[in-house]
Amino acid sequence: MVRIIFIDDNFLYKNFPLPQRMDRASLLSIIQLEQFTSTQDLLGTCLYEDLEDKVYNQTLNASEEALFKLVKYSLSMYAAKSAISILRSETSRTKREESNADQYVLDTILSTIESKLAYINKRVVEYIKADTALHATATADGCDNDVFDETDTYNSSIYYPKEPKNKDCNAG
Repeated sequence: MVRIIFIDDNFLYKNFPLPQRMDRASLLSIIQLEQFTSTQDLLGTCLYEDLEDKVYNQTLNASEEALFKLVKYSLSMYAAKSAISILRSETSRTKREESNADQYVLDTILSTIESKLAYINKRVVEYIKADTALHATATADGCDNDVFDETDTYNSSIYYPKEPKNKDCNAG
């Protein structure tokens, strides 16, 4: 699944005002899942796997290092959004937390993260497009799993394709 995790819980808590009530194992699982899904979707499979290998082997060049820094912030925001969704759910609350839970704080953090995430993801895409080597890796022949799409910077859990498969809704 994931060879190396790009950030840890300390990076997340240092950069985002999350309530520190999630245990480390749960938070690392969220980070790992978001890295494997959201980060890979943003970069495309080929560039994601290339970046993951180079992080694992500690062989990033200067442009890859700059991209990696942007990706870490994007991943942090994705993980924070997921953590907040879990914290807002009834399943995460204990009796003590039910009395102290402030949904307005979580809502404010979540809305702030959503706007910043769109900005960071746009910067990631623009960075990839501007760097010939990174763009070549992201769009190489044979990258047919999750392909890098420079127009794909959505951050919603609902995906709307550019064109419907069947343009005539009445056709059978």
